[in-house]
Amino acid sequence: MRRLPVVLSLFLLMATDPAQAAGGGGDDKPAASVAAAKGVRDLQLAPSQTLSEPIKGVRLNITQFSYPGVPERASCRTVIRVENTSEHTIAFYSLIRTFDTQQVPLSTWMTPSGELPPGKSGERLYSCKLARYMVLDRGSAGGWPNTCLVDGDERSPCPLELTFDANMDLLPEPATKNGKKP
Repeated sequence: MRRLPVVLSLFLLMATDPAQAAGGGGDDKPAASVAAAKGVRDLQLAPSQTLSEPIKGVRLNITQFSYPGVPERASCRTVIRVENTSEHTIAFYSLIRTFDTQQVPLSTWMTPSGELPPGKSGERLYSCKLARYMVLDRGSAGGWPNTCLVDGDERSPCPLELTFDANMDLLPEPATKNGKKP
């Protein structure tokens, strides 16, 4: 029961001063803190081009924050929120890979939406290592954009168009060598 007031306090802190909530409160901010001005807002992620009528109205929001303390008490949390304003019940997951300031891999996150009826949202809270960059893995065979559930039916390719928000920057696609990804 003590965790709920702490989490609520953190959300209020983020709403009033996102830079402070991201660990950037002053000149001695940690090098790995996420700057409030960085990130992605309202990026439209389209499904396969073979679909003639994508389902719009699904928002994927990923917010990472830390709260200060001595190193053994400082913490990082990631909140993943999915909102469904479409007219369909949806369920999907995506894979997200996070990287530090030197673009060294940190973690891979599977972000399930759960089953969301129209007008509903779902949210999950995870512990994390403070990241600066992320990649949305579009090659996951079992997740968006390759497959999802729409009104209880599995759809492949997934017709969901996602509006994506994050407070981390996206890394560009890996460079190709002779037309192949490394």
